[in-house]
Amino acid sequence: MRDLDPQAHMANHVYVAYLSEARARWVRAVDPHGRHFRPSVVADVHVKYVSSLLAREAFRVGVRVARVGTSSITFGYRILGCDGRVAAEADSVEVMIDPETRRPRALSAEGRRLLGPRSRGRTRRRSQPCEERDTNLA
Repeated sequence: MRDLDPQAHMANHVYVAYLSEARARWVRAVDPHGRHFRPSVVADVHVKYVSSLLAREAFRVGVRVARVGTSSITFGYRILGCDGRVAAEADSVEVMIDPETRRPRALSAEGRRLLGPRSRGRTRRRSQPCEERDTNLA
C-alpha cells in the first residue's frame, strides 16, 4: 500500500489513518485507562478533501466531539497544513459495544461527563501539534 498517489499527494487512505490516530490520542487523553470508551467500533467515516498534503509536509489534526448519542460519539476533524490551510474536514461515528455480546451499549454517565461540554451542547476540541510524517514511497 502506498502513502502517496501518482502525483506525489498524500493518498486518501492515509488521511483516514491520521484521523484514527488523532481520535485514539484524544480518547486516551480523556480516558487513559480505557474504562468508558472501549471497546468500540467505527461505524462511519466521511472525508472531504480540500487541499492536498504533499510528501513530508508538516500538518496537524484537530479533533472535537460533534455529537453524543445513546451509544455513539460523532467526532469532527480538521486537518491543517502548518501554514494554516485546510487540507481536509471529516467526521466519524464511534459506537460503544458490549465486550461479550458485541452489540451496541449505552455510554455511561461517567463517560458522558468525561466528554465534557459537548455532551451538554458545546464543542470540546483538541489539536495535535504540527509534525512531519515520513511517507512510504515503495
